[in-house]
Amino acid sequence: MNVDFASKSKIKELLRMKKSGQFIFFEGVHALEEALLANYIPDYVLIKDVDILEKKFFKVKIFEIFLERLKFLVVKEDAIKRLSSESTPTGIISVGNLPKEKDFGPFPWVYLDKIQDPGNLGTILRSSLAFGCGGIFLSEDSCNIYNPKVIRSSAGAFFKVPFRKRNFSDIVRDMDTSLRVFSFSPRAKEPFFLHNYDGRCLLVFGNEGRGISSEIESKSYKRVYIPTQNVESLNVAMCVNIVLSFLYFKKFN
Repeated sequence: MNVDFASKSKIKELLRMKKSGQFIFFEGVHALEEALLANYIPDYVLIKDVDILEKKFFKVKIFEIFLERLKFLVVKEDAIKRLSSESTPTGIISVGNLPKEKDFGPFPWVYLDKIQDPGNLGTILRSSLAFGCGGIFLSEDSCNIYNPKVIRSSAGAFFKVPFRKRNFSDIVRDMDTSLRVFSFSPRAKEPFFLHNYDGRCLLVFGNEGRGISSEIESKSYKRVYIPTQNVESLNVAMCVNIVLSFLYFKKFN
């Protein structure tokens, strides 16, 4: 087991790494376990006490497999608080390079226009993994993909689902005319379940406040909505979950 004590210079280096945005910082044992299951190995695992390695959650099989490849750094509690993004730090922070981009899988794909809540994005990643979405695009002005809250709320899907930021116009330009763009908007006239989503489909969702840009709507194959009652709107994560789960369950009919 590789365990060392972090020096003051190392703490400063870690703080610079966090500020740079070129590394990911994610917290907790479960997030580390999910990363290892996806074959992502962080550069460091910061712990506030060496005794934490004796706890039962470090005895599970995945940690036994990777234990010799993990580098643990014991960091004082005040430094853990400075490096943490949580109001109540877990005492375990993994630090590593940004994951390599993954190739997109089968359609449908999702495009998120100006999504701002990292918790919603993490939930969307999780739904995409559960219901077979081949990949997620985000507009350039969406939230930071590598926000620790995205990683935490994705429950491991962050390390498995292909995603990247890209302008909508670039996607349309690079794809042939067989791509069908479905924009989901409460202002649309047709319920989404009336359409067929076989083949090359891009499902576009915007945030609740501003919705989808007029540029995207103008280039859409169809504008559709999710029927609801008793509420004015649903958050974007719930909308994506409803649509992807519907398309997934249709495969079994």
